[in-house]
Amino acid sequence: MEEPIDNLTTQSTSADEAQTDKSSAIPQGATGEVASNVEAQNAPTDNADTTSTPLVKNAWLDANFPAGGFTPVLDLVRWDSDREIEFFRMTLFKDGSGDRRRGTRIQHNGRWHDVPSMPPALSRALILPTQPDSFYSNRELFDSIVALLRKHVMLPEKECALLAYWSMATWFPDFLPFIPSVVITGPAAAADLLLRTLVAVCRRPVLLADASPAVLSAIPLGELSPTLLMREPQLNRRMAALLNASSQPGYLVHSGKDFQQFYCAKCIYMGEHAKDQLLMPNSIHIHVGGRSWTSLQPLPTDDVIRDFQGRLLLYRIIRHDDVAASKFRVAGFRPETLAMAEVLGAVMVHDPELQSGIMELLQERDEQSRVDRASGQDGMVLKAVLWHCHQPDQQQQLFVREIAATVNRIYSEEGESLKISSETVGHVLKNLGLYTRRLGNAGRGLVLDKTTQARAHELGYANEVLPDSSGVPVCGHCHKLQVIKTEEVV
Repeated sequence: MEEPIDNLTTQSTSADEAQTDKSSAIPQGATGEVASNVEAQNAPTDNADTTSTPLVKNAWLDANFPAGGFTPVLDLVRWDSDREIEFFRMTLFKDGSGDRRRGTRIQHNGRWHDVPSMPPALSRALILPTQPDSFYSNRELFDSIVALLRKHVMLPEKECALLAYWSMATWFPDFLPFIPSVVITGPAAAADLLLRTLVAVCRRPVLLADASPAVLSAIPLGELSPTLLMREPQLNRRMAALLNASSQPGYLVHSGKDFQQFYCAKCIYMGEHAKDQLLMPNSIHIHVGGRSWTSLQPLPTDDVIRDFQGRLLLYRIIRHDDVAASKFRVAGFRPETLAMAEVLGAVMVHDPELQSGIMELLQERDEQSRVDRASGQDGMVLKAVLWHCHQPDQQQQLFVREIAATVNRIYSEEGESLKISSETVGHVLKNLGLYTRRLGNAGRGLVLDKTTQARAHELGYANEVLPDSSGVPVCGHCHKLQVIKTEEVV
């Protein structure tokens, strides 16, 4: 059973700042954060106040505290006293003491930090923690988020669990290689309820009724790193591609006279049904349907939001180095699913059960994505090309119309009424890098030389449409790729 470490009453350095902190629980198993001493005397322009926080001695803390102490992390808070946005930094030391600093301008890691300048309406609407609050374990915090979602949104438990992993990940955008986006489909009323409930558990949530480059440019995303909760049923391909690219840090977008990063956590409502081409590959798709929109449950109260924000802030403070240094790895998933599993599992440091849980939740989705990929136009055209490659009497010339006829035959054999035209097949082949040429007066097609056949097999392997002949390789190209697959599994 995990034993919390409790903070005692904070001794304030100024009368108007004096307050009593709730006991802050640091869960057993936290390896803590890197060493740092309290910074030197504040510079004249540093308006941060410092308070000393004595901590209860604890056997686990004495045995497991990092040699240099916990690395302080800087975050934004909004204190009850004046509702002004300020920075907050807490440092814990081996001797059991701690220092808390807050102010609109503060020095951290050798740099001066000012509260980001933002439009007044955004500043007023931005939800922030008031102070760190207690939690007892990863599991307790995770289960409470799942319970909140089930209470207010009435989603199936699997979807609630996925959103719990994701919402906790939004607290570590600066320590993760990317943050998967969440894509919501279903009735607008149900989606609205979900977005407004996620406000309670996401870091720096911002509700937006529009998703356009102009809107995103008006928010200091690089400095603020918020969680964007967007309603955009009319999302176009260009904007979907931009949002997908900005799920990773580093990509710059031109905004006015300068460039900025749009990297941050995002949850986008795309309407009743999103087109497949708009669904981002590194995204978690949640469909809110059924009777969820009839829920009479009210939205989370301010007290509930304040409680979750405080507990998740403490989780970030004591877990951020562990998340950044996570060695959690998975295997057997497609690349997109694998990346999501490793990111969401990294957030659950020191909890193997929850890390295994994310793999179980994504297993079904990974299998579905394999099926979708294989049965899409790319997969079906590749199946047809490979079928011709393996025919003993196949001529070296393969016409586009022959590929289209084979695709339509496969559709029919699988009970599908779909049809594909020769023109569409030509576009698919070009997009795959299988370039057709004019083969005399008979039309365009592929020359099935060794290079083209090798390329077709590599694409078939990547799209998981290589023919299965009970473990017996169909040809030399298949044998080579089977060996690679076996080595990857081992």
